[in-house]
Amino acid sequence: MASTTTAGQEIKFIQYHQPALESGEYHISVEQTISDTEGRIPDGIKYNKELIFSVIGERFEPLKPQDIYAVFPPPESLGDHSNVLPHITVYRSTLPWERYPGQSDENFTWLVLLLFRDSDFENEDDKPKLKTITLGELVARTSGGKFPEYVLDGVGQTADETTSVFDIKKKYLADILPTKADLDYISHIRKAEDLDVEITEDTTEDDIEEEKEFATVVCSRLPQPNGTSYVHLVSMEARYGDDGFDFQGAGDEDLIRFVSLANWSFSCVDPKQTFSEILKNLNRTPSTPRLPVNVNSTAEQTLAMGYVPFPHSLREGSQTVSWYRTPLATGFHSDTYEFPVKAADELLRYDSNLGLFDTSYAAAWQLGRMLTLQNSSIATSLYNWKRAFSQRLKQLESIFLNLPLSPKHSDALIDLPLYVLQWFRDLALLKGIPFNYLVPDEKLLPSESIRFFCVDPLWVDCLLDGAFSIGRVTGADVTEDSVTRSRESGITRDSEEKLTGIIMRSQVVAGWPGLLVDGYDTAVADADSIDSTEGNLLPLVRMDKLAKDVLICIFKGEVKTVDIHQKPEAMHSGVDPFGVDDTEITKDLRNANGELIVGSQISVPWNNPAKRVINFVQLADDMKTWFNSDGGGNVANFTSAQFGLQMMEGVQKVRFVKEE
Repeated sequence: MASTTTAGQEIKFIQYHQPALESGEYHISVEQTISDTEGRIPDGIKYNKELIFSVIGERFEPLKPQDIYAVFPPPESLGDHSNVLPHITVYRSTLPWERYPGQSDENFTWLVLLLFRDSDFENEDDKPKLKTITLGELVARTSGGKFPEYVLDGVGQTADETTSVFDIKKKYLADILPTKADLDYISHIRKAEDLDVEITEDTTEDDIEEEKEFATVVCSRLPQPNGTSYVHLVSMEARYGDDGFDFQGAGDEDLIRFVSLANWSFSCVDPKQTFSEILKNLNRTPSTPRLPVNVNSTAEQTLAMGYVPFPHSLREGSQTVSWYRTPLATGFHSDTYEFPVKAADELLRYDSNLGLFDTSYAAAWQLGRMLTLQNSSIATSLYNWKRAFSQRLKQLESIFLNLPLSPKHSDALIDLPLYVLQWFRDLALLKGIPFNYLVPDEKLLPSESIRFFCVDPLWVDCLLDGAFSIGRVTGADVTEDSVTRSRESGITRDSEEKLTGIIMRSQVVAGWPGLLVDGYDTAVADADSIDSTEGNLLPLVRMDKLAKDVLICIFKGEVKTVDIHQKPEAMHSGVDPFGVDDTEITKDLRNANGELIVGSQISVPWNNPAKRVINFVQLADDMKTWFNSDGGGNVANFTSAQFGLQMMEGVQKVRFVKEE
């Protein structure tokens, strides 16, 4: 086992995880004999029972999206992946060892990633094309490429079930297959343990979610520079003998059939499309969500505060243009208002300098009311609770001779239902707010951009009061709501709490799932020093994708520095970056903590240099030799766990600092 520590987690690399039982049908026979020592049952009585059960493992059915934790490079991505060894990580940690590539190669994986390049094929028709066939057709072997003789498992596999296969000529396959010895290094386990989680009796499954084991299968071939690569996770069950892959006597033009359990493609074209390069090139001017600078100085003062002009239909039917400002403000404002209000019109403001209405807070109030009315269960429960709360309050006041209740009597009041309370908490974090209320103009958040913001507390107050206005019609209702608001703190915002955050629109959000975002309350002087830990880490209270390529993060506190990086499980295997004309490919080694060792660079050996297929066995042996000589160590057994650690290319992290 090997390990490395990153992003507050320790990643352990484990050689393999054998399943408790192999796939197949099992019979348990039990026999019980009853005899009488006094001879009353001279021959004894025997009872027999046989139980049959099956262990059903993956074999032919393509993996479902929920079975796959991640693939790298991301599907359909365009980036500088030429030094990356593609991998797939699955949730079931035993999967690569649930079947055998040979007779009883217990530690060898039966799953292999095959990478094909556009340049591999003489013509388009030779490229592998997926097709769906039944298992009956597969095991019958009456058509298609050469395939081993299989018998369907007794339970869980029927002849009419389907699978995905492709056929490929031997001449395209022979030079890119891993050797049988390479299979020992292709798969490993990654186990992420959160160093910041203290396990107590109150610890939940969500708290320790990152401590699960994941199985990773690594491809031994580098992608095509400046071209497209296609990757297939194929079954190698019973495909290897002692001398390597069994081609079953096929000639160069003969087809070989494979079962494909997963597949994806990616391209290596633009070096600016890597994770870090995309983030480094994000548009970050202006640093807050606002429209471009306007030459009109009066209008510019309003635009600088994040306002957007938009068409406004007035009640009498006329049209005008009004201001609107989103809750994602450019800074904190000192504006306040006395709640509750009877209607949204009370919150309309008028800009006398430009002759325009400011509809921001009126829109927030009306939105809160509409969202709550739209959720009929919340609206009904809130209305019933307000009535019951008011009646109970009057009863208690009459008991105490119409004297105002003191805080010690609050326990006698009726609590707001928890799901209604959660509704208000979610609204306070802007959950469920339509996207056009957050970003009303695309110019506030252009493509490939990031913006810092402050959550406007008054906008949130208006939103919450609108949500609480259900049943508020008369002046008496307003008065009752005022009393209720003063007694139930769960429906109001914490006036001392400051919320800030970032909103990002980028292909990184779509292409790299499982991003991690850390926020600090200090602007780091050297923005390039991404390993700096200056400032206090702020609590992340919300992180959600608002669209396929839009991410919002809200922190408790005033965020000034943000680090965006990938989860430790997103670490990928690869070799040192190289140029197009480089003839020698190298690999830097790492110590037991996963840190790069200065001066440890070794050459990467090939199974086939023209096809860029790496010799994993020789590379592992070269690594072991280095550690036992130059590294001054004493490594006796170099397994896929140690190999996985050495082939690791660390997760990338990019820092953003808010401009003051």
